[in-house]
This record gives sequence, C-alpha cells and structure tokens, in this order.
Amino acid sequence: MSNEKAVEYLQDIIRIKTENDHETEVAIYLQQLLQAHGIEARLIELEPGRSNLVAEIQNGNSTKTLGLSGHMDVVKAGNHDLWQHNPYGAEIIDGKLYGRGATDMKGGLMALVIAMIHAKENQTFNGTLRLLATVGEETGEPGARQLSDLGYADDLDGILVAEPFNQRILYMHGGSYNYRIKSYGVSAHSSTPQKGQNAIQHLRDFMVVIQEKLDAVVEQYDNDKLGRTIHSVTLIEGGVQLNSIPEYAEYQANARTIPEFDNDRLTALIQATVNELNQQNNGYQFEFELLADMPTVVSNPESELIQVIHQVSHQDNIDVIALPGTTDTAQFQRNNPTMDVAIYGPGDVNLAHQLDEYIEVDDYLEFIPTFVKIIEGYLT
Repeated sequence: MSNEKAVEYLQDIIRIKTENDHETEVAIYLQQLLQAHGIEARLIELEPGRSNLVAEIQNGNSTKTLGLSGHMDVVKAGNHDLWQHNPYGAEIIDGKLYGRGATDMKGGLMALVIAMIHAKENQTFNGTLRLLATVGEETGEPGARQLSDLGYADDLDGILVAEPFNQRILYMHGGSYNYRIKSYGVSAHSSTPQKGQNAIQHLRDFMVVIQEKLDAVVEQYDNDKLGRTIHSVTLIEGGVQLNSIPEYAEYQANARTIPEFDNDRLTALIQATVNELNQQNNGYQFEFELLADMPTVVSNPESELIQVIHQVSHQDNIDVIALPGTTDTAQFQRNNPTMDVAIYGPGDVNLAHQLDEYIEVDDYLEFIPTFVKIIEGYLT
C-alpha cells in the first residue's frame, strides 16, 4: 500500500464526524477497507448509529493472540469559527494533517488497520491478530466494555492500544469514575421554608461530608507512579424559581483513582455515606448513581510486548510511563488482568482535544511499519 493511499484513508475517516456518536460510519468504512484486502470484519452494535468493529486473522500454528485497539469517536470540535483549519476538512499543510481526532486517535487507529492489512499480505506472523475498534472511549468506554463482556479480550496474550503517546509507552494508568448524587426535598414558598425540605441545602451537607471522607482517603493512600486520588465536583443543578424552596438538586463528580483505593472501594464509600445520611432524622433523601466505571490499569513495564517494541521501533530511548488518565484498556483488562499491555501510537497527546488538532504525516506513516514489526516480533 502506498503512503499516498495510507494518508488518503486517514483523511477519509477524519472527515466522518463522530463526535461522541455515529461511529458506525467509520466502522463500515474500515470494514470495507479490510474486506477489500481479504480480511473479514463484523460490526457489533452498541446502539443505533454506534457499532464496534472486530476483525481477526490467523497464520501458522501458534495459539498466541495479540489485540490491536483504537477508538473511533472524537470529542466535540466546539466553535468551528475558532479553528484556523476546518476540523473536518483533513487539510494537509506543511506536513501536518489537521482535524478533530487526527491525533486522538484516528491516526493511531488507521495505522493499526493498515498494519493488519500488511500482516495479512506478508504472512510473517505466527498466531492470531485481532482488531478491536471501539465506540465511546471519550464518554465512559461503553464500546470497549461491551467487547470485553462479550469475551473478545479473554484470550489475548497482549494488547497494543494506539493512543498518541509517541515516544512513550504507557503500561499503567489511573482509573476514572463518574457519579451523580440526587437530593430530593419538598417544595415550599421561600417565606415559609419550614414547610419544605431544601434539596440544595441538603445536597450541600452531603458534599461537605463526602469531601471530608475523601480528603482522608487522599491523605492515607498514595501510589508512587500515579500519586493520590483526585475528586472533583464538576456539575451542579437544582431549583426551579428564586422564591421557591427547591424540591430537587444534584451534583455530578469525577474521581481519578489509584490501585490502593480503587473504584470498588470508592463505590462502597459513597453508598455507605448515602445510607448513613438517609438514616438520620434530618429530612435527607439522597440517591447515588454510578455513571461510568473505568478501573485502573496495572501491567508489567518489562513485559514481552514492551520488550518487542523497544527492539523493533523506529524510535530510540522510549520511556515507559504511568499517567492518571484512562483508556479503553481499563475495560479490556477487567476480564483479562494478566495480559501484556502497551499503549503506544503516533501523535502528540498534548494536542488531543485542542483547537487545530493535527498529526504529523511522517509520524503517522512511520508508525505503520513499526506496528507491522511489533506484530511480527510478538507473534513469532
């Protein structure tokens, strides 16, 4: 496959607007591209307009299996007038390919797809290669969770996730956790507040108690790679009118977790606090809702997969790192905690979600043969 075609394919999928939705259009494009090269691929629907893609090829007699994964969704481009380049134009200027998702992470995904095509044509690997292209990574990872629950990661010996860390390999990352607390009260006129129950004031009381408990968690638990637990209230809603006691209020929050105090322990702490306050005779009526559960990822920084990358990559002195952010790996590792993990791909993560996001064309093209060598080196 020529470099011109490889760039054209990436431009095509960048021009497909998949802002937290409509990933099926990219999945169909990739399915047709793979099928044109003799690789069968199937769509697995999460919901209308949102389908994961799974493709698999085998060669030789080894039972070893390597997963390749990337997500098809992108974050919103926001106000297009603030962009110097059309976020869905896929323009190339001075060696940079501009567009929402160019770096995060359609560049990495397409590089994996083309590497899989080359592996099929070369037939120089021994084992099974499985592509897992997912929906919704930016909004809670439901696509990866679906594929994981369907068993597509159960037999993986390793997984290569092409997020844009460029000259770094991510082997470990923190968890991400979204939740909502609902506060129910009783409406009344603001001149007679004693006749009602103020849902906003009650919600404030809950926030004070839970933050005190989480402050204690932050002080008690520390990870030498990821640091401490982070908890941020990010959305608050409540009330209907200035002179009415509010009957409902809620907040939503995000936490970044560490292995020492993981998502399950955080769930238990929040639910226990809800139960504790609801049992008091203060008119409290709280409800807890878990919105997204993305566990921590912990793997071996000296795994066989990472060693292969060091041996065959076009890059030298690649750092092996841990970061607080999350990836689809969190869902795949839930059902396969011992597989090798390498999160490594083209692009600059600092450009992700930014105005005028771009990927260096040469960077994208150089990663394609690198991915082929990783496949061949791991599946020997």
